[in-house]
Amino acid sequence: MQAKQFYKLLTLAALSAVMFTSSINAQQDKAKGGYGDMLYPYALEYDQILSYKVSVDYGKTSEVKKLNAEEVLQIIERVDNLTRGIPKIVYIVGWQYTGHDTGYPSFSRVNEVLKFQDKTPLESLRWLMREGPKYNTRVSLHVNFSDCYLDDNELGPKYQERDILVRETDGRHRQGHVWNGHMAHRASNYRNWYQGTFKNDQIDPLFEMLPELKMSGSLHPDAWYTTENPYYQIDKHQDCLGMREMTTYVREKYNVDLTTEFDWGRPAGEDFVLYHPMIWHCGWNSSTPPDPMKIPSYIMTGGDAFHYGSEEVAEFGKFFGHSSTLESEINEDTSKIPNGLKSFATRTLPWYFLNRHLRNKFNGDTALFSNNIEVTYPNKTLIKQNGHILANGNDVFIPALWKSGLEIIAYSENGYKNHLWKLPESWNQVGKVDIYTITTSGLQLKSKETSINADRKLKLSLNPDEGISILPAGTSLSENDIEDIPSGKVAFIGTDAETKGYWKKKYGSNGFVIPGAEDKAPEQVDISFINSEEQIWKEETQDIQAIKVPRESKGIACSRKHPLHQIIDLDFKDGNEHQVSIYFLDWDRRGRWSIVDIIDADSRKILHSFNLTDFEQGIYLKYKIQGHVQCRITNVWTQRYQNSPDTRFSAIFFD
Repeated sequence: MQAKQFYKLLTLAALSAVMFTSSINAQQDKAKGGYGDMLYPYALEYDQILSYKVSVDYGKTSEVKKLNAEEVLQIIERVDNLTRGIPKIVYIVGWQYTGHDTGYPSFSRVNEVLKFQDKTPLESLRWLMREGPKYNTRVSLHVNFSDCYLDDNELGPKYQERDILVRETDGRHRQGHVWNGHMAHRASNYRNWYQGTFKNDQIDPLFEMLPELKMSGSLHPDAWYTTENPYYQIDKHQDCLGMREMTTYVREKYNVDLTTEFDWGRPAGEDFVLYHPMIWHCGWNSSTPPDPMKIPSYIMTGGDAFHYGSEEVAEFGKFFGHSSTLESEINEDTSKIPNGLKSFATRTLPWYFLNRHLRNKFNGDTALFSNNIEVTYPNKTLIKQNGHILANGNDVFIPALWKSGLEIIAYSENGYKNHLWKLPESWNQVGKVDIYTITTSGLQLKSKETSINADRKLKLSLNPDEGISILPAGTSLSENDIEDIPSGKVAFIGTDAETKGYWKKKYGSNGFVIPGAEDKAPEQVDISFINSEEQIWKEETQDIQAIKVPRESKGIACSRKHPLHQIIDLDFKDGNEHQVSIYFLDWDRRGRWSIVDIIDADSRKILHSFNLTDFEQGIYLKYKIQGHVQCRITNVWTQRYQNSPDTRFSAIFFD
């Protein structure tokens, strides 16, 4: 039998087995209530992390300075100073072989340029990964799963031998582009996964060589394409299946997320929502960008939101923010990082701030968020809270919400004189502030004990391209960097799908909240509802799924709802542990799919997550809760499942 026929038969047999297995898995998922597999919640929370790149070597023809590990760490420290300690990930570009776009698909050799002092290149890279967290920075790698070179690494010929390279119908290998003097052939994700090469020859050896990589929680495959393979009759849908399997493997074995450059060029009905949490160029695909009112930032976020090949910002970036990536700023001057402060203060800072709030409504002209935040775009982004300006184009005055204490960062691109800014209500007890200039070498005192007027306003004058940190007078800089103490604790008890609406003898001994019927919350808890409104499906019904009205025999089909996401804020003041049971009901049987996260009220870190589907008959989620937590309910929308209309919950019971 000819090799071509053998490989074709082998692939078709493997495909049949995979399709059979996928069918069985889909049935099992549906039996468990699943509408599709998912990896959320991720290892990290990318909507609260600044992701950026540092290139150590762009290749032999590049004029950009090559960097050793010690020089990279110096850059990491400077960026940390500029960004006031915001959590960060840096992806190292060109760390392998002889620089960027060399050596793929192999990851087995560390670039010599990283070597410093008496360390080997590998020792230097491992050292850098261990040192980065001292500067609030996880150090990870920029890799590539799509390109394959046959002439500069030992793995490329194996890909050719095992027919992992994409072939055209006539058997020719598909070529990509010439990078750094080497022709890049396109690799098939499907064949790479199902032949075991990805596991055995790429990822497992990489983590064995660099055990510190697990510390990063993240890995960035650049330019990860979906590719059909005509010779083996593998279409893009099957290639996406291979990509999802690769993503799942890395996450489940190493607890590491795969981020990537874009989520475009996928076939109809395919995306990587719930799989890839961060898209480097979130706005590249101007025809189908992520919908901010269907996909919240903690499900999928991005670096920049520029359209491909231009400096035009995608619409969602204007109203919902986008982050800085700092690659060009660092390349221009590794010491001064020109425009680095501007990029952070005018992009990442507002993006982070908006991500800490819920999206309420968007009409194309105005985006409304929780906590009375309004964003408009009259030729520039204007952010207001309670009617007071926080950002006016490239003049910003925004709280640094990642800090444990009070801090505001102000920046101006062009400068101004004697401008009055209104401080948030959380600064009510602050009468004077200390002001520091932000530099790459750290904070430099600008003024001490500057007074705030009786109307909680602060008069500022800034030079062009100046950024400042504003702290309550007398605040120790080290104290303000202390990590947050968790605001609350949660333990998941389990589910109850049997009780349905008949709660009276089982739940609510210490109180309850039933939308549209009665609010009898216990005195020990402050409870509030963020980003939701009541809606009653039916005020009186005998359906067993409907919640029974207190002291009556009738039921009420009731809910609080929001199309995208809502929060139940629970703040227990007595320090004791309480049982809280939340009843969810898809009463009108719309095929709702919700993710129910219990998050820390201060840091927004996820404490517990539940994938909620198939709850037409009603289900209770039961928790033990202490302190201050929030129940965040998110509607799931993906290209793969678009039927879920909104989020709903129908009652809360306290015991």
